[in-house]
Amino acid sequence: MVAKVGVDLVPVLPRSLDETLMVAVALSRPLLENLHCLVVTLGPDGVLLCGEHNAGSVNLQPRQQKIKRQLCALHYPALTVTPEETMNVSGAGDSFAGALMAGILHGRDTDCCVRMGLLAARMSLASPHPISPILTLDSVDPNKVQAQKWPTPRLIWVE
Repeated sequence: MVAKVGVDLVPVLPRSLDETLMVAVALSRPLLENLHCLVVTLGPDGVLLCGEHNAGSVNLQPRQQKIKRQLCALHYPALTVTPEETMNVSGAGDSFAGALMAGILHGRDTDCCVRMGLLAARMSLASPHPISPILTLDSVDPNKVQAQKWPTPRLIWVE
């Protein structure tokens, strides 16, 4: 895999979120030569989007032409789920991915797509089922769900 990616793997695992983000960004760089964007789920630490910079965000919509682009990454913290609320950890990543893709297919902006994914992951964690049976587009629509205090995502430039 190292030969394919072209990056030496880190000999010691990252010990902090900042180290994890820097390693993920470094590993994403060569992959972005051939991919439009990359989504790295980080479990309780949230999600990292890597791709083409677009007005302070990462462009998730397919681009029409291949042009030189400025790359960046955005880290979105996970929504808080207490141990008492957590019923099942299986399926949270799948729920996140499905809701994120639904947002993309419905033409939503990046923040909305990620928030949809984060809401779906939280629903999955609070359900005894891997995929919550009450998961719908409306249940993860950030405009229809009770107001959240959404943290500002952290922008990281990809060199």
